[in-house]
Amino acid sequence: MAKKTASLSFRDIVLGADAEVIRQAHEARVKIDLLIEERQRAYERIAELETQVEDVLGETGAFPFPAPPLAVAGFDPKADTVTRGAAKKPARTAANTGADEDTADSDDSASTDES
Repeated sequence: MAKKTASLSFRDIVLGADAEVIRQAHEARVKIDLLIEERQRAYERIAELETQVEDVLGETGAFPFPAPPLAVAGFDPKADTVTRGAAKKPARTAANTGADEDTADSDDSASTDES
């Protein structure tokens, strides 16, 4: 686990850091951003599948989805089942799925009923 350090200012980074360290940090950030985008697409796919299950059932929020089999941020690891909320269901098209890139790091996107 990484140690918590004091934050660096832009000046500290530019004047005090090694160029190789800055390059490695940038590459790491680019990889993290790609993984966050992949995570967002996975949550969107999960939401689509859960919506299909509810369409078959004919009722929103009634199916007791099993808890994720792996540790996932935002889920209670002690929960046996997860029930999607039935309160709201925003319309979502393929055209506006890319517009939410700024929210790609949201942990609760799998527990909402975006579809």
